[in-house]
Amino acid sequence: MNTLTKRLWKCISYCFPFRKKIKQESLEKQPIEANSERETSYEVNSERETTIEANSERETSYEANSERETSYEVNSERETTIEANSERETSYEVNSERETTIEANSERETSYEVNSERETTVEANSEIETSNEVNSERETTVEAKRKRDTTTKAHRKRKAANKSKSTRKTAKKPNVSPERDKLYCDECVSRQKRCFEDQVKTSIAKKKVFWTDFKRSNDFERGLLSRGWVKKIAPTFNAGPKKTVFRDPTYGHKIISRYDIQPNLILTRQRIELHLLKEDQITNHFCRVHATSKSGLCKVLRQWCLSCDANPHTFFPRCYMFSKINEKQAFIDDFTMTAACGILKWVLRTNGKSLQDEVIPSRKEKEEKTAICMSDAKINNHGPARIVPEDIIVTALVACQFHLYDLTHEDEDDIICAGIVDRKHFISDYYQVMHHGAHIQNSDKYVDYCHQLLCKLRRVNPQLDIDGEKNIWISKPRNLSRGRGIRCRNDLKDICSLGREWVVEKYIERPLLVYGTKFDLRQHFLITDWYPLTIWFYKHSFLRFSSQPFTLESLDTATHVCNYAIQKKLKNAPNRHPNLPEENMWHSDEFKEYLCTIGKEQVWDSIIIPGMKKALIHTMKATRENVKYRKNSFDLFGSDFLFGENFQPWLLEIQYKPGITKDTSVMWKIVPPMVEDMLRVVIDYKDDPNCNVGGFELIYKQANYTGNVSRSAPNTRTDARHPGLGSYFTS
Repeated sequence: MNTLTKRLWKCISYCFPFRKKIKQESLEKQPIEANSERETSYEVNSERETTIEANSERETSYEANSERETSYEVNSERETTIEANSERETSYEVNSERETTIEANSERETSYEVNSERETTVEANSEIETSNEVNSERETTVEAKRKRDTTTKAHRKRKAANKSKSTRKTAKKPNVSPERDKLYCDECVSRQKRCFEDQVKTSIAKKKVFWTDFKRSNDFERGLLSRGWVKKIAPTFNAGPKKTVFRDPTYGHKIISRYDIQPNLILTRQRIELHLLKEDQITNHFCRVHATSKSGLCKVLRQWCLSCDANPHTFFPRCYMFSKINEKQAFIDDFTMTAACGILKWVLRTNGKSLQDEVIPSRKEKEEKTAICMSDAKINNHGPARIVPEDIIVTALVACQFHLYDLTHEDEDDIICAGIVDRKHFISDYYQVMHHGAHIQNSDKYVDYCHQLLCKLRRVNPQLDIDGEKNIWISKPRNLSRGRGIRCRNDLKDICSLGREWVVEKYIERPLLVYGTKFDLRQHFLITDWYPLTIWFYKHSFLRFSSQPFTLESLDTATHVCNYAIQKKLKNAPNRHPNLPEENMWHSDEFKEYLCTIGKEQVWDSIIIPGMKKALIHTMKATRENVKYRKNSFDLFGSDFLFGENFQPWLLEIQYKPGITKDTSVMWKIVPPMVEDMLRVVIDYKDDPNCNVGGFELIYKQANYTGNVSRSAPNTRTDARHPGLGSYFTS
């Protein structure tokens, strides 16, 4: 109350001033101010107390909040424990569910075992039922046989009764009730067997029984069966009755022979002893056909050319057998002479002169040729390139001049020109020019001389064009086939290192190419008799291509050997012409179409076919002298031909019993009709000479045949040296 009164009086005094009270106010002013200061202090203290109280309240609120947080933490821990407990409960539930599933699976397994036991019992019951059914069927068959016997007896009685009666016979309809269906089926089978037995008997009476060991003889069997022949199934053609079976090709019925039956036609790929055969038995086998081996072909042609006017060098490349003593030396002389002719050809080519009517190579082609020679030099390793003196041209001219003289004067003795050439020095210079790309000094001075001499040699040497410049020869193992071991070589030391089991033949360096690829042609022909010699020429043939483009840069077998047994294992080059076949084989009709596209359709009938016929006739004439003769024999042969740039055919080999497996689409077109036509010639032509022989053409039959077959090979000189070759060079 004091503070309020004081404030009131202070306000009154301020509004209503009294002069009398000024002093009093001044006197009272000091205690009032002291009181005001006290009051302000009191107010400050009260404010402090309020702040302290507020702070205490805040602290209490903070403590409450902390307690709340601790309570929250406790609650969160409780919640985590609760969640853990819930997870444990869920895991317990999962485990319980698993246990229940395991128990269910165990129950299922037990049920499965029970079912399997039931199934086994069911199967056992079914087996018992099937056995019962089999027994019942057997009983029914026994009853059917009894009924059949009774029916056959009744049928016989009816036949006898009908024969005794003279009245008209009336056929009764058979009872076709279901009970007798099986009986009638058995009667059909027995009827088929009886028909096949009758067919076998008639075929034996007509001498139409054949035997074969061909694994794939469907074409032969089909043709013979259509002609009424039957096949003797036995391990050998002369097997006895216990091992002989005849089988019906339509119904599969088998008949075991009761007596010895010998086949009238024997088809085999094996060698047969001719003394085991009868005179009327026909077989596809000849003994001692020497021309079917690599060395035998070379030998028979060399002997035959000395006893007749024909020249085998016009269709067969030069060949040497290293098994003979003088053969290797003869080959060395031929290699050196071929090198001398190659030097003359090199002079013409490098100076823009051509021996044939051909396009002169451009500078770029000359550089490519030089690159080819350099690559061969790296292979053969004859040393670094250098400049060769012109003496090598003079030496080659002299050697070729003497060779020409000997070829045109065959009746005179060989001219002895020892010491004209040192062979080793000449061959070394030849390698420098051909393999290393060396240049010959002043070669342009000898162009006319080389051209004139080569033109003269070309008239008397039919193989001058196929020799080329690189002097490449092909080596062949004497006793291998299907292209095995064949390799091209152009080094004299390498070739001379071969043993006695090798045959060396001149390689055709300038062959005819189709789309830049080398090929050869397989031509089949048939011989049905040797005295008189009878040759049948088949009009269809097939070409075999190399898988790589042709080049003399590499002497790889994949490029130069076209045998299908080798090429089918190789991959075709990616840079081959797209018109070439993927299977590396053409039918002869496709080749004739190709000749039409290049404007040479006339060469097939005017050059290729006459050339092949001529080569085969001459070769078989030469072979006939050594064949062991037997009548009623025939066989199929396969001849391989290569063609020069002028389309002239060159005989490479003759295959005895060639493979006619249908591995490609081309073989499927050729083999079946060829087999059918062969049967026409061998079987049908004997009974009817005017019958259709299909694709075979009779190209030769010996005229003025006297019937003397006891001829032996003439005692001819077997020296294989080329005329005059050995007199030009000395070792």
